Amino acid sequence: MTFVLPLALAGIPIGVWIVWRIGAAGVRRVPLRQHRWSMVVRSVALSLLVLAAAQPSIVSTVDDKTVLFLLDRSDSIGIDSRTEQERIVNDAIDLAGPTDRVGVGVFGAGLEVDTALTIGLESVRIGAVSEGSATDLETALRSAGSLLPSEGSRRIVVLTDLVQTSGDARVAARELAADGVAVDVIPLSTARSADVLVESVRLPATVRTGEVATARITVRSNQAGPGTLVVDQGDGSVVRTDIDIVAGSQTVEIELPVTEPGALSVSVSIEADFDTRDENNTAEGVSRVLGPANVAVVEAVDGEATALVEALEAGGLTVERVGSIPDDGGLLAFDAVVLVNVPKPDSAGAARLVAFVEDLGRGLVVIGGDQSYGLGDYHETALESILPVSSNPDDLIRRQPVAEVLVIDTSGSMARCHCNNGQFDETGPNKTDISRAGAALAIEALSDTDTVGVLSFSSGYEWVIPLGAKPDPGTVDEALGGLVPNGDTEIGVALEAALEELRSVPDALRHIVLFTDGWDPNDANLVPISRRIADAGVTLSVLGTGEGPGTTLQRMADVGGGRFYPGTDLSSVPEIFVEETLTVARNLATEGSFYPALGVPSATTDDLSSTPPLFGYVLTKAKATAAVNLEIGQADPLLASWQRGLGRVTAWTSDATSRWSSGWVDWDGFVSFWGTAVRETLPAGRERPPEVFVEDGTVRIVASAAGMGDAATAIARVRTPNGETGVIPMVRTSSDTFSAEANAVIPGAYWAAVTVDDGSGGSITSGSGAVSSYEEEFAFREPDPTLGADVASLTEGRFEPAVGSLFEAAPALGRVERPLWPLLALVGLLAFLVDVALRRLVLIEGDAEEWKRGMTSETRRERVRVAEVEAKRAETKEKAVASESETLERLMRRKR
Repeated sequence: MTFVLPLALAGIPIGVWIVWRIGAAGVRRVPLRQHRWSMVVRSVALSLLVLAAAQPSIVSTVDDKTVLFLLDRSDSIGIDSRTEQERIVNDAIDLAGPTDRVGVGVFGAGLEVDTALTIGLESVRIGAVSEGSATDLETALRSAGSLLPSEGSRRIVVLTDLVQTSGDARVAARELAADGVAVDVIPLSTARSADVLVESVRLPATVRTGEVATARITVRSNQAGPGTLVVDQGDGSVVRTDIDIVAGSQTVEIELPVTEPGALSVSVSIEADFDTRDENNTAEGVSRVLGPANVAVVEAVDGEATALVEALEAGGLTVERVGSIPDDGGLLAFDAVVLVNVPKPDSAGAARLVAFVEDLGRGLVVIGGDQSYGLGDYHETALESILPVSSNPDDLIRRQPVAEVLVIDTSGSMARCHCNNGQFDETGPNKTDISRAGAALAIEALSDTDTVGVLSFSSGYEWVIPLGAKPDPGTVDEALGGLVPNGDTEIGVALEAALEELRSVPDALRHIVLFTDGWDPNDANLVPISRRIADAGVTLSVLGTGEGPGTTLQRMADVGGGRFYPGTDLSSVPEIFVEETLTVARNLATEGSFYPALGVPSATTDDLSSTPPLFGYVLTKAKATAAVNLEIGQADPLLASWQRGLGRVTAWTSDATSRWSSGWVDWDGFVSFWGTAVRETLPAGRERPPEVFVEDGTVRIVASAAGMGDAATAIARVRTPNGETGVIPMVRTSSDTFSAEANAVIPGAYWAAVTVDDGSGGSITSGSGAVSSYEEEFAFREPDPTLGADVASLTEGRFEPAVGSLFEAAPALGRVERPLWPLLALVGLLAFLVDVALRRLVLIEGDAEEWKRGMTSETRRERVRVAEVEAKRAETKEKAVASESETLERLMRRKR
């Protein structure tokens, strides 16, 4: 018997002593003998309950046998070995007893059950498939242990080539040993067909433009022969070098001229006729080219970042324009990333930027626009966490009123569709009806505090709804119902009239939406009018119908700081009216004419004495520890920055285009301002990055210690391709270097940021990375010579056991524990009830008979009474007969 809480048993004598002490001192209401029996029962009840609290169990062993076969099906297991696995399993099953349970699982990167534990299994044919890109024996053993029963003989039989690429099977073996599970290991030959691979590409940590970088390429092979190294520098140049491949490992050095600033990213492949595996033929290396910082500018709309890119290049930075956030390997080439009016990034892209800043220590600049911050739903992504400003609309309570004019073309051409290469089509949709529906929906989307007007034009113009407070729906329907297509197209006069009215509403977001087919004879005047609209702080968006001079209409929207919709699908126009209205009406876009105000000093703003005005910005709120360097509007952040993790982030809430920053683009200080703003985010140690390379399943990090005293220390923060990060203390391996290593079993980019503390409170951080191009399963690793024997001995199993012995009982048998506390608790409670009866009820002789009688039903009592009466009658009769016989006999004797 075992106890979960054996110390609880000490309460039995204490409890019994208390029961008798209280019983002796208490008032007795029943006879003495009955009172003593009550204390005896009470003591028994208390003892049973205390015993139940100790949670006793009866432990017994079971002779049942369970054998679970684990078959290594990673990519290093060849066809012959897989056939051998199946043969061994079926031969063993033939020797299993009638009550033995058998199961089969296959593993690689994880465990998959092929055959569940079954009694009477006759044979198996392996059909389950596991991810073969890795051999994780630790996870397989731990998972197999969870499938086994808790009782009887339990044995796991592992058939593997002992090439472990992740985890440590010895750890899982110790856990299984503690549970009494034995592990037998049957080694298999690994699939070693003719194979050659590129193990690593090692480049110097830094190199300068014009110099020659030496690439140290490690090649491993199990066969000798001729081969060719193909080296791609990423700039379009490819170098092919013939080598004599030797059996084993060799290092080849190739000199590469460095001609481009930024980063040197080298990809090396091996070609050989005898090679049978392509998966491990390529490896990569990265080196930093000293000189101007390399900056990635991400623009969502082509051409929107043109002015900014020209300014950064003029400021001495190396710039690469990209259409999306680069992947992990691509980001290694950049010192900073600039987002230009980029809408909400996907979760993976946002996570890469967060790690790029926090883990790698690089810089990030986020520039606003109509698709950014709250307008781009940044608050729904991880990007929000590293921004120095909050863009969540829930945090922004102010809303600026909107003044909007809908300018609708009602010329004769709006009665039908200009289709079929400009020819009228009588069956086309009526564009005037579409404009009515769109205008009505747009007005409905505004709030009661907004101002709206509808101006129709053809040969002249008319205020269908004068600019004023939002009218009721009936008024809107009546006014729009009067729109009739007729006359010529004169866009310019209508826009001038709309602008004149909007000038009288200075404290609002002022916006014009033009809906037209664009057939205006004064086409040349339209772009200058659009520029005057923008100069007045009013934005202009254009909805085209798909015909007319679309180039002019698009240019009008660009100059007017709004959007252009080509109108290829006229059925969507009503929804576009609403979208335009809601976009300008949201409290997150503030338009007007604003001059920035200085805030917290920074290198970017130190030389600012005056700037041109800005005509809009995205409303945000500065976070608590952010430095707001420039303010705008009602003390809203315009330029804000902070340190985030190892990197730095700067937010600019206006744009960098002609919509809101038209005056800044032509400003003399534009180049200096943006060059300094981006440089402020660059890592201080970018000129001394660590050397990082992947070799033999390990990422190796070497950092410079030159000039550091003996008290200097260093740590490396390593990020793996799956996003996990860890901090590793670095070891000073010489007077000039710190070194560290980490596992690199997953293919992909490994980032390493090294922080060196000089021992006097100063520190410097620099980062670099390397790319592991293939799974460790293809890395030509040799079997662990002691792994199988170690796992077997730790669990009292066997290494290379005979097939006929696999169903022998394991050294330790799983025991079955049957808990007794529920039964003990029930009996104890019943005993307490008996105790209560003995203490409350006075028992005398005959009570039992009366209680028995009282428990008898009335019908039964009547039957007993009748039976008793009849018995008495029979007895009386018998006595009477006996008396008469006796009298007669006496008389006969007298007569004689």
